[in-house]
Amino acid sequence: MKNTTKVLGKRKTNSKLEKIKDDQIEYEKLCRVFPLRPIRSDEMNDRAGDVCIALVNRFDDLSLAEKDYLDVLSDLIYKYELKWDDGFKMTPAELVKDLMKHNNLAQKDLIPQLGSASRVSEFLKGSRNLSVEQAKKLSERFKLRLEAFL
Repeated sequence: MKNTTKVLGKRKTNSKLEKIKDDQIEYEKLCRVFPLRPIRSDEMNDRAGDVCIALVNRFDDLSLAEKDYLDVLSDLIYKYELKWDDGFKMTPAELVKDLMKHNNLAQKDLIPQLGSASRVSEFLKGSRNLSVEQAKKLSERFKLRLEAFL
């Protein structure tokens, strides 16, 4: 077998076949830490972000497999976070419904921001727009930019 040396906790090999096997093992380890699947919740997104940051912090020392993993993981994070981007075609009502779902909120929980149960209901049905004051209150509650609710 070829000589191997330790470099930053990893084996450096002289054989292309050994390198391919090492890359595969590293990739599989990463997939066990965070599988490459669509991100469906803020909690999953936070975990993916932590893994991404850990990899970016040692980017110069990543193997090809780790760089491939990071590339795909960052695409998944980007896709998930697009729903918060101004370019995404989500109406304020759809955004609030999504926020309610992810925060386990009922319509009555939005009365302090919107003023009454009937206003909450009308807004969520799409028959009423938010006032600037209501949008500001929702922005503060969910810690999002005001523009997301207008």
